[in-house]
Amino acid sequence: MSISHPKVREHAERVAFLAEAVAFRMKKDAKAAFFAGLLHDAGKASIPNHLFDGRNITEEEYAEVKKHSIAGFMALKDKHLFTAYCAGFHHALNTKGYGLTLKDFPENWEIQTVKKVLEISMIIAICDYIDAARTRDGVMKSEANGSGSSLKERLEKKFPDDLEVVRIALGEAAKIIK
Repeated sequence: MSISHPKVREHAERVAFLAEAVAFRMKKDAKAAFFAGLLHDAGKASIPNHLFDGRNITEEEYAEVKKHSIAGFMALKDKHLFTAYCAGFHHALNTKGYGLTLKDFPENWEIQTVKKVLEISMIIAICDYIDAARTRDGVMKSEANGSGSSLKERLEKKFPDDLEVVRIALGEAAKIIK
């Protein structure tokens, strides 16, 4: 499995480093956050590269891109199940999300493992959003410019139950993402 598009690969690397820093600050598993961050978009390897060139994409193209969460889960599940679930969940943790659902967890998993996946996935989701908003052309930047709201305000609205993660992630992003 290889992510060949340089923008997608660089984004995954930035998310990995940011997620690791956030998890470390929160006394969570920083190593798990790093690898989950690095592979969170692994499913994009199955999506046409031209959809990641920074232009605004159509609704149909966006529907295709949204398949990457499940594709990432499928690609990783036989190699590293924990990371596979993080890839599958990183876009599913808000009301308009997509990807895996709580029903997709194995019934034999301990609640601590499920909780850890959800915690790391939330860190990944927030770091993913921050990096996209700070570095991508197209939708994220135009969304920011058109709304008149700051990145912090958008994150607080999107992740109202995780304001501590938002605060820490924004602080770490200021140090890491240029």
